[in-house]
Amino acid sequence: TGGDVNDFMHGWLNYQIEHHVWPSLSALSYQRAAPELKAICDRHGVPYIQESVWTRLRKTVDVMVGKADQRPFPPELERTQDLKVWSSQDISANSARLGQDVKVPAGAATA
Repeated sequence: TGGDVNDFMHGWLNYQIEHHVWPSLSALSYQRAAPELKAICDRHGVPYIQESVWTRLRKTVDVMVGKADQRPFPPELERTQDLKVWSSQDISANSARLGQDVKVPAGAATA
């Protein structure tokens, strides 16, 4: 966002949200898609967060060097059917991490 020159100078990395929603769009289509996606997010109460490349770089480096953690996804918004248990040994660790009791559906492979 910010016009053609800004988009070019950032290699269209300022449209990561649009890229992850519509991965096969051309880079030039992201400008037109951004307002539509923002409206969709607004309509459904989903945050559409835009930060400068410098803010994102600082946050990324802070995570990489251990100065900060990535913000965890709120457990109350996690859908049970989306939880992934890698093995039966991971069940208690995942339950503690997610702050909820992770159940393995009957008949599901856990190995």
